[in-house]
Amino acid sequence: GLCPALKEDIEIFLDQSVTDYVNFIKQYKEDTATLKNAEKLKKCADDKFTEEDKESIKSLLEKIEASIGC
Repeated sequence: GLCPALKEDIEIFLDQSVTDYVNFIKQYKEDTATLKNAEKLKKCADDKFTEEDKESIKSLLEKIEASIGC
C-alpha cells in the first residue's frame, strides 16, 4: 500500500484547509520556500479541483491500496 505519510498528505491536501495542509508539511520541512510552494499548490488545487475530481483521486487511491501488487 501507500506509505502512511503519503496517504495522510493526500487526504489532508484534498479535504482540509490551506493552513492545515501547510502545517502538515511543516512537520517534515520547515523552510520558507517549501511552505510557500505548498501553500500555492494547495490554493491552486482548491481553485481547480471539483468534488468529482477529488472523488476520482480518492477512488484511485483505494484501488492502489486494494491491489495485491502494492
